[in-house]
Amino acid sequence: MKTKIIPAINAQNFEEIKEKINFLKDLTNHFHLDVSSLEFTGYQTWQNSEDLTKIKNLILDLHLMLFLKPQEILKWSKENTETLILHLEASRNPDALLKMAKKTKKKIFIAWSPNVEFVFLKKYLNYIDGVLILGVEPGKAGQKFLKETYEKIVFLKKEIEKNKLKIKLMIDGGINKENFDKILSFNPDYIIMASAIYSSGDPRENYLFFIKKQKND
Repeated sequence: MKTKIIPAINAQNFEEIKEKINFLKDLTNHFHLDVSSLEFTGYQTWQNSEDLTKIKNLILDLHLMLFLKPQEILKWSKENTETLILHLEASRNPDALLKMAKKTKKKIFIAWSPNVEFVFLKKYLNYIDGVLILGVEPGKAGQKFLKETYEKIVFLKKEIEKNKLKIKLMIDGGINKENFDKILSFNPDYIIMASAIYSSGDPRENYLFFIKKQKND
């Protein structure tokens, strides 16, 4: 599978989400929505799950940077939701949260944050569809990519190969024109990009810049 580039939307309200989707919806039908709480990350984004029903004919990945009780995962499982990305370190009962998430029949990824040890995630790898390696602290867009993330990518790819795991690799956070080629060289299944697309200039031109680089790789 060739690496897929997915635009990420880190927004304060639903109007901003719609605006950012409209910039690119004729170029891609797949978007990654950040959902962040003040309690977990120190930064608050849009959090109204019912707004998702107003988004038609698109594929959505939801990065849930929230303290979640198992039952609360269900409200994020909408018709257009393809992937739910969970922070198990934000749950008092990660086993129960993951069990409930599996009942949604969506793709389930777990996030590997900078401050989380791999041993905490390892036992769940046979029960999920993928891992999102976060190159920044969870929360606000526009942070600088942490260089130790490269080592984590290499390590996880070796674990996947060694244990013959059938999981996908997603890399998110701090990816820009300076480090894109290096990230792409690891051949992840997905690269998630927010600020590099939306923070300056024309989002369409920015998105197409990375698409062309990826195709020419």
